[in-house]
Amino acid sequence: MKNSHNATRFLRNWLTLAAIILLSTACNNDQEANIGPDTNNATSQICENVRGAEAIFWDLSNGIPRTDLPGFVPPTIKAPGGTFFHPDFPPLSFEHPTGYYTQTIRAPQSAGVNLIRQDNRVIWRWLSVTSTGFPSAREVRQAEIRQMLQFLGVDDNNIQLICLNEGQINPGPNITTRSSVALIRAGEFTALVSAQVSALETIPTSSIAIRMSVGPTAEFDQLIFDTFLAIEFQLLYGPDGTIEDRDGDGTPDPQDKFPDDPTRQ
Repeated sequence: MKNSHNATRFLRNWLTLAAIILLSTACNNDQEANIGPDTNNATSQICENVRGAEAIFWDLSNGIPRTDLPGFVPPTIKAPGGTFFHPDFPPLSFEHPTGYYTQTIRAPQSAGVNLIRQDNRVIWRWLSVTSTGFPSAREVRQAEIRQMLQFLGVDDNNIQLICLNEGQINPGPNITTRSSVALIRAGEFTALVSAQVSALETIPTSSIAIRMSVGPTAEFDQLIFDTFLAIEFQLLYGPDGTIEDRDGDGTPDPQDKFPDDPTRQ
């Protein structure tokens, strides 16, 4: 039960900013869905090394609101291939694109999922773990990167750090949260990996939250909107984890002028 509470808190923290964006984009219902900001020229507020979709994704992953999503609408799965439901933590449920498989992570002290493309070159990972002590967020992130590169068969000496954001906050009495978020390139891959470690001073355990999105650099911008953000926005909608998109054209019904016609938005 403790781990379920930790996972719930992690999910809420990561998606608060997505909710802000959702409210912002809802004000643009009168816009045509295929007309939107020029995301290619988007810049990050905290990392000058990225532009476009990467800049938007980086800022969102660091708690910075963005209202310049393509078409003014939250991304959705355009070619659904299945639905994942975590047996121990129902809020971790979502529809994923075709061509992917899932690995459920479940143990007394952990809950999560690996979503992996069938060619093993794209991964979206969400994990919450309860651990003894108060490990370094940077060490947790680096361990995740090493494990990821081993899976991809990439030399861990071939890493280029593009953006890094680390810090510590005290969100409540006697609560300390440390975070480490990095955007890296390794070989032909790009990855955004984050780790958050939270602890109460009076309890000898900590809650570790891990999030990873990785894919070929040549595809990464498209993966951000078609897979990574498309899944994360779904988690805003409650235990069933699905965004209503009756005609399957990739535009949520609240922003779709023709929700039953896939040829029009």
